[in-house]
Amino acid sequence: MSTITYRPYEPRDAEGVMAIVLDAFNIRCYAPRPYLERSAAEVFLSERLLGSTYAQVAVATEDAPPSDDGEGPGTERVMGILMGRVEDEPPLPARPLAHVHRLAALTWLATAGMPQWETLAQAFGFDYRRAELRQDVLMAGCAALTDEITLLAVHPACQGRGVGTRLYDEFMNHLRTHGRKDFFLYTDSLCSYEFCEQRGLVRAASRELRLDVPDLPDRVGVYLYAGEVPTTTTTSAAAL
Repeated sequence: MSTITYRPYEPRDAEGVMAIVLDAFNIRCYAPRPYLERSAAEVFLSERLLGSTYAQVAVATEDAPPSDDGEGPGTERVMGILMGRVEDEPPLPARPLAHVHRLAALTWLATAGMPQWETLAQAFGFDYRRAELRQDVLMAGCAALTDEITLLAVHPACQGRGVGTRLYDEFMNHLRTHGRKDFFLYTDSLCSYEFCEQRGLVRAASRELRLDVPDLPDRVGVYLYAGEVPTTTTTSAAAL
């Protein structure tokens, strides 16, 4: 049995977050070697840290006798993460370290990852599509592109238990208390984009990305969703 608590992200959470994003964002498909996947996940996490001003984790703390895998009372495990960028807020404390980790991981990928470079490079296609989506929205003037959810991911063991909803609600409260009114996020058809629509977000722009990556579809939709911050405090009613 475990108890889930919510607190600000700390550098010691990095391993747990990377374990989640490896599967949540199909990183193993782009970096199909054990000696590459960790570096790819580290680049992913470092870039989110560098682009965020807010980070909250959901942590499960074991309160039962030790299990066969050695997890006993007090053992913490990251079960969810939400990062966001709020205009004019200071950067995260972990930002200087993220620069170092990103550079080291990119260097390793550029050398050891050369045999898989064609597959690895396709992951950067999402960045290009997101830049195009941003330009589409700016040209159309259909959404404010200031505050952003930069990362939202939940461990498979906690999906459907309200962890993602609680993290999302906490960020909405953070935006509201800072007087913010609008926000946006990028997602794609490989992720649970329905989560956005269930919360009233509007798909402001979409593009298609073609992939040639084993175990992934050859066509992926890439989306920009925009939403409004609730005017009253948001409280998750889901059982955790």
